[in-house]
Order: sequence, then structure tokens, then C-alpha cells
Amino acid sequence: MADYGSSVVVARSIRITLVFLAAVAALLVLSPRAAFAREDATMSDPMTLEVPGFADAYYYKPKTKARRPILMYLHGRGGNAFEDCRKWARVARRFGWVVCPQGPSETETGGRTWNNDAESAQRIIHATVVALQDMYPGRVRSRQDILIGFSEGAYIAQQVGLRDPAHWNRWLILAANDKYWWGDAPQLLEQNRAKIRRVYLLTGENDQVAENTKRAGEMLEAAHVHVRVHIEPGLGHEVPPDRMITTYRRPLRWLARGGGG
Repeated sequence: MADYGSSVVVARSIRITLVFLAAVAALLVLSPRAAFAREDATMSDPMTLEVPGFADAYYYKPKTKARRPILMYLHGRGGNAFEDCRKWARVARRFGWVVCPQGPSETETGGRTWNNDAESAQRIIHATVVALQDMYPGRVRSRQDILIGFSEGAYIAQQVGLRDPAHWNRWLILAANDKYWWGDAPQLLEQNRAKIRRVYLLTGENDQVAENTKRAGEMLEAAHVHVRVHIEPGLGHEVPPDRMITTYRRPLRWLARGGGG
């Protein structure tokens, strides 16, 4: 006759094993959105940086106290620099200071805009860098930093990066557009190409500027700039928050390896 007690122990062990395996499976299939929401709950708010003469910027310190580069994010039209900084900190803090200045004007919806004014934006960007360096002397790099621009911020980044490549020699342009370069831009690109270290252009395949992004990449290639162009399948103009890390970590890692002048 079988040992009833042993059978109970075996059955209980099987049940425990099945419960454990189910829990593991649940973790493996946990949606990126749920994981992102959980991380969002633990993410602290960005710190505020007073920028003399301009609106406050927001920032996160890098994860090390060593001297680190700036990754400056320029929001799109109607963007919210505070919330954008929270999103970018998750993917970019490992590479350096995450800094998010604000455009000079408000939109009707309460967001910010750069007014398509690259000269004004360049002054804001410079003042933001100086304010950060003054607050953290010796800990902020002043050259060869990474400029990130989205939509209207992409226009600003393409203009500023082209005119100040000694400082911003690595760019991540989201929704790049060849039409953002006109007038003397081709000549400036030719003159400054040796100072531009690496450029990564990333646009969703369903974004209306996808073809313009490809043409912008062709302009950079023709100028012999080290460029990568990536058209992200299934995406439109914006990257959903739960895809920030998987979409941007690889481009940032590639750009961060492109140090040196």
C-alpha cells in the first residue's frame, strides 16, 4: 500500500513548484509599461537650476562624483521640461548630467516653446551650462558634451550643434529634418565637420519627417561626419515612455563612446 503521508508531501511540493514557476513566468511577461510605472514611482523629481536671465532649468546629477559630461535635452514645442527630465533621467543618468532647459515662451496649453529662435536658444543653453558649472565646480565637463533635441528641439539642436561643435560634438536628433539646414548651413557643415564627432538620427517610421531624416543623414555622410540613421519600426512622432530605455540606451552608449576631439 502506498504511503499516504509521502504522497501528500510530494503533491504539496509539486504545488509549490508550480506556483513558483507561475510567478517567474509572470515576471518574464510583465509588460514594459508596468515595469516603467513601477520605476516611475521611485524616481525622484529633478532638481531646479536657476539660470540668470532665463527660466529655470531642471537636472539630475550623474551616478558618480567624477567629472562627467552633460547630456542636454531640448524639448519639443509645447514640451514640459520638468516631466521630460524625469523620463530622460532613467536612461541617461548613467552617462552624465541630465540637463533640461526651458524654451523662452509658453504655449497656449502651458508648455514651452523655443519660438524656432536658434540664437536665443543658444544663449539659454550657454547660460544653463555656466550655471551648472558654477554650482558644481570641477564636476561638469565644458566640451564634447551630448546635445539631444526632439521635434522643435531637434531644429534647435541641429542649429546649435552646427555652430558650436567644439562644445556639442555629439548629437542625438529625434525627428531630424534636412529642411532645418538652410542658408549657410551646408558651408558650416563643411567647415566644422572635423569637430563633429558622432551624430545619431532617430525617427519613427510613421513620422511625417522620416524621409527628411534620411536626407539629413545623407547630408552628414556627404560631409564625412560619422552618422547613424535609424528609422524605428512601428513608431510615430514620439517614443512612448515605456520604450524610452530600449529605444535610447543603445544610441546614447554609441555617442558616449565617441569622446575625444
